[in-house]
Amino acid sequence: MQHDLWVLTFDRDYGELVFAREVTAPPAILFVRQGPQPADAFGRDVLAVLDNSDFALGHLVVLAGSRLRRRALPT
Repeated sequence: MQHDLWVLTFDRDYGELVFAREVTAPPAILFVRQGPQPADAFGRDVLAVLDNSDFALGHLVVLAGSRLRRRALPT
């Protein structure tokens, strides 16, 4: 059974599994880089990505403070 679940991770090695080791990618990966930021920033940033799911689908999205980067996942 396959579930279309996204991965939310603080582990940067997850991207390596998908890109370098060719593990099957989920529909989207949200990688949160921790750093000094207000306490509510994490939730606000994740919700902003979830509100615009088309932005994240098929991508590794890196949330680093107020910056977002994305890279297309292998198909």
